[in-house]
Amino acid sequence: MQSTNPTLLTVPLGTDAHRTARKFAAETLQLAPELTKHEAAKRVYVNTLAVYVVYSYLKWQAYEPDLIQGDSWHPVVRAQWDIADLVLPGIGKLECRPVWFGESAIAIPPAAIEDRIGYVIVEFGEKLDSGKLLGFTPSLDNSPLPSQIQIAQLQNLDALIDHLYRLELGNQFLRSDDPVAVEVRQLLETQNFSEIIAQLERIYRTTKPIKWRYAGADVLVASIPINPHHKIVEYSAEQQTFIGEIGREEKVISADLQRQQLAQKLLNKLAEIWGIETKN
Repeated sequence: MQSTNPTLLTVPLGTDAHRTARKFAAETLQLAPELTKHEAAKRVYVNTLAVYVVYSYLKWQAYEPDLIQGDSWHPVVRAQWDIADLVLPGIGKLECRPVWFGESAIAIPPAAIEDRIGYVIVEFGEKLDSGKLLGFTPSLDNSPLPSQIQIAQLQNLDALIDHLYRLELGNQFLRSDDPVAVEVRQLLETQNFSEIIAQLERIYRTTKPIKWRYAGADVLVASIPINPHHKIVEYSAEQQTFIGEIGREEKVISADLQRQQLAQKLLNKLAEIWGIETKN
């Protein structure tokens, strides 16, 4: 790793990175539409190098990213969409976005917004012999990203590592035997917690603790799977009136309160793990 600026790292790119980038670009020429295939091949080449830069940095930080699990390693997907994702098993997907030297902002393609835990920006010069890590910005959950991210507003690499560490600890907690974690798993019926933890981490960073129960409950509700085997019972208008709207409303309110209470307990646990004292 080299750097002329103590806050920025320049990662050299070897022959393996360029060999893979050339291979992917050649495949894209065969798969992309005729009118856009050359532009798509150039895009894939640089995106692949950006992923390699972030991959090398994270390996240096003792992480074990998985290159081949990302959509950017899938020939058809990368030929069609502008993506440069890198999977960190047990943590989530980072998007590795390339910029050229001198650019002051970067647009995030729509295809690179969903299921990302954050964005690492990599600057390239004409030679493409190295990539400079300019910084990082976390995901904004389901909120749309701004059309452009200003380079000057990026967080530094220390913030990236802190972010990944929180997500790693959060995912480990949800797989633990803690009663709160067990209750969450029973509710969600899933083992893929990366996106959920990323959303809860955003709430932890951006929301006052007094509002955690409501914001967290929204995340839990959105993550509850729809069971196709649940039987739907239909009632006539008279039967609905007789059964009573109040009873159904009470059930809905009770379920909402339970989820809010669970979300509050979960975020309190995560805040404790992440090292901040909760304050109401």
